[in-house]
Amino acid sequence: MSSMPVQRDQFEVSPKGITHKPTGATYTPHPGAPYCGIMNPSRPGNVLTSGNHYRLHEVQTMMEQLWAKYVEANPRLFEVHD
Repeated sequence: MSSMPVQRDQFEVSPKGITHKPTGATYTPHPGAPYCGIMNPSRPGNVLTSGNHYRLHEVQTMMEQLWAKYVEANPRLFEVHD
């Protein structure tokens, strides 16, 4: 079975984290530490009910790239104020 290509438009990015919409894979950062958080791979690697299949490492790689760009472009969103 061939896998579906992972594309940028398949991700939803917000200050709360990033989600791969087709699989539900998520990354949720800890407050004030955008590069430290919880990765939930959800269903990549499994065949989805749609019949699509995504490779986990491809989803994670794209997720890391998009998240790094988002944090770099929005550093004030991740500042911690006492």
